[in-house]
Amino acid sequence: MHLPSASSTTKLCLRLHPERDADLIAWLETLADLPFGNKGEAVKVALRRGISMEEESQPAAAAELLAQVRAVVEAAVAAALANVQFVTRPSATLTPTSETDVLLDALGEDLTL
Repeated sequence: MHLPSASSTTKLCLRLHPERDADLIAWLETLADLPFGNKGEAVKVALRRGISMEEESQPAAAAELLAQVRAVVEAAVAAALANVQFVTRPSATLTPTSETDVLLDALGEDLTL
């Protein structure tokens, strides 16, 4: 295929196969009664619509990529936390003033509000 210059036109020829392209053939048949030139314009509109849908789908691809990155980060954090041990320390400065404090002291935990 050669690229046309600014003053020339490009001709597009397609071969449609009944089994694979039945939807396109049916759509083209709906254009059969259009006046001269309108069928070509309808094909151009459809092509442009397809191009714009392709461009609009790129943000969706970015959202999918972001979801994949998030999954990788979550897995890495989970793996890192799997190796972390939490150590509790008894509180020596607090004296139990309620039943909850007594139970927390028995567990070796602090309740901070």
